[in-house]
Amino acid sequence: MNIVYAVIGLTYLIILVIGYAVIIFSNSEEEKSEVIIDKAFKNAFSILAFGLLVVYGLFLIPHITLDNQTTSYLILASKYISVFTLGGTLFILNKKRCF
Repeated sequence: MNIVYAVIGLTYLIILVIGYAVIIFSNSEEEKSEVIIDKAFKNAFSILAFGLLVVYGLFLIPHITLDNQTTSYLILASKYISVFTLGGTLFILNKKRCF
């Protein structure tokens, strides 16, 4: 039952961050906002790919036994870190205003 709350929280966080990205895109200059959003999504994607690679590596190691629930929590944790990276990068690059 706890995973349901984690997914609901993740969905809420994703909606918040995407809403912030839309606000940045609509309030800033077009070229600048495209650069900010592009960098933020590239950073978030690389963090997500690395997190999923770590989870997959832990799954393959024979000395570590992972059940389905632990694996799903690790995948959710990597997604949370990715969304926090996306939001943080959007916020920092938007406040920085120079490239």
